[in-house]
Amino acid sequence: MAAASAILIFGIQSGYNQYMVTIPVISLFGLFILLLERWMPYEKDWVKGKGDWNLDLTYYIINYCIKLAAQYLLILLAQSISFFNWFPTEQPFWLQVILALTIIDFFLFFVHWQSHKYKFLWNLHAIHHSSERLYFLNGDKRHALHQLIEGGPGIIVCMVIGTPPVVIITALALLAVNMFMQHTNLDYKSGILKKNFCVAELHRWHHRADHKDAQVNYGAWLTVWDHIFRTAYDNPKMQTELGAIGIAEERNFPKNYWKQFLYPFSKKIQKKSKTTLLLAVFTTLSMSSFSQTAADDILGNWQLQDGSKRINVYKENGKYYGKIYWVKEPAKQAEIGKKVLWDLTYDAGDKEWNSGEIQLPDMNHSANCYIRLKDKNTAIVTGYHGLRLFGKSKTLSRIN
Repeated sequence: MAAASAILIFGIQSGYNQYMVTIPVISLFGLFILLLERWMPYEKDWVKGKGDWNLDLTYYIINYCIKLAAQYLLILLAQSISFFNWFPTEQPFWLQVILALTIIDFFLFFVHWQSHKYKFLWNLHAIHHSSERLYFLNGDKRHALHQLIEGGPGIIVCMVIGTPPVVIITALALLAVNMFMQHTNLDYKSGILKKNFCVAELHRWHHRADHKDAQVNYGAWLTVWDHIFRTAYDNPKMQTELGAIGIAEERNFPKNYWKQFLYPFSKKIQKKSKTTLLLAVFTTLSMSSFSQTAADDILGNWQLQDGSKRINVYKENGKYYGKIYWVKEPAKQAEIGKKVLWDLTYDAGDKEWNSGEIQLPDMNHSANCYIRLKDKNTAIVTGYHGLRLFGKSKTLSRIN
């Protein structure tokens, strides 16, 4: 963290192009944290993921592009509008960056705090809390509008008081690195530093699925705001009683970017009369029945395209699994009974079974998995690591 901060401050202060400094440093630091998370994970179960890599990467790319656009706008505004000259530009560059980051950090804290109090803000912010694991990438998993609401006030104040755009841009780059460290799955201890900085040890508790118990530690960079407003929390049990991550009240939170984008704006059906209520109940039951039927279309016996194995897909506790029940080669009889698909859930919007894993006998390790039906008798099973784009697919044919 110190090294990344030093490189960013020194590089930009030395006159190098801001994007030629910030983008490589943030990218390399992210890669470094990714590797460290696999070497020293806080929670091993979070390393393999929960089918969320593509979604979180999409959020990061989109939100980072928004930040780049905002930075470009900052430069244009600074060139065309005369602001106050209250910012201490005579101070060392590193001190200016820390001051600007402190201002931005206060507004990030305040909006974050209020986002847990007011319904509309919470609906926007809930997307960030919908992740069921913590790792470096989901620190920027935010609704685009909420990102503007959170970051906008601090940046505007900095501009009004005459903060040079290059100082603001450097402060935002430091914040990006800090978001990695605050949400990382790296098992690091910060010791006395957690008294002043919002490290992962503190912030993990804020992401507990137990909503009432997690209304603490709102800070993004400094803990001072949590201490001032009495929302700071630090207890030894945080290391042993973290529990589930996510939103316990939202078991079926959308897992698609556009569905999550529209999530805060959806309206519940208003039941104004008994007739409307009965109609709503009937419609809900009908849709539920239809959805259940569609979800269960994957159940049954399937055969690999080469005819070497047959797999039974079954349902257990609302999720879908697959076991080998027949093999062609006598020498491979030991594979019978082996579970090769697990933890799949049905996504009605995308009409696929996803968020699960696959490991056929010829695979060295498991991979993320999703299944789509080409028709009622043909299923396409795709296993992938990280990006779906690089996945490998197998065709299954239904056996009556």
